[in-house]
Amino acid sequence: MSKRFITAASYGTIGSFIVILFCTLGLSSILRFTSATEESISMAPMIISFAALFVGGVIAGTKMQEKGLIIGVVTGVTYCVLVLLIQFLGYNHTGWAGKFLYYGENIIASTIGGIIGVNFFSRSYKK
Repeated sequence: MSKRFITAASYGTIGSFIVILFCTLGLSSILRFTSATEESISMAPMIISFAALFVGGVIAGTKMQEKGLIIGVVTGVTYCVLVLLIQFLGYNHTGWAGKFLYYGENIIASTIGGIIGVNFFSRSYKK
């Protein structure tokens, strides 16, 4: 792998974590200062995760400017591995079997973002 490839995947993964950080702050503020309950917004974390990985894929694809499918998959897999490591090492949580579909959907969102990032936001145009 080239340095450019690793840099693009890192930008995408960090971008995903930043989006999740800000959305989590907003979501926790909603829970704290309104009458909303965790049950009423149970789908929000999943939607935030998909959107954040999509944005991370777009960032990685824009940075790489080629191979959007591959850079999107690598960004999504990197994110999922980091989340699994945090869950396992930080919280001693090993319930991974039920989350494979969830992680697969996250990788698909990141892949679509990578493809869109390369095709719509690329600076080089072929004639």
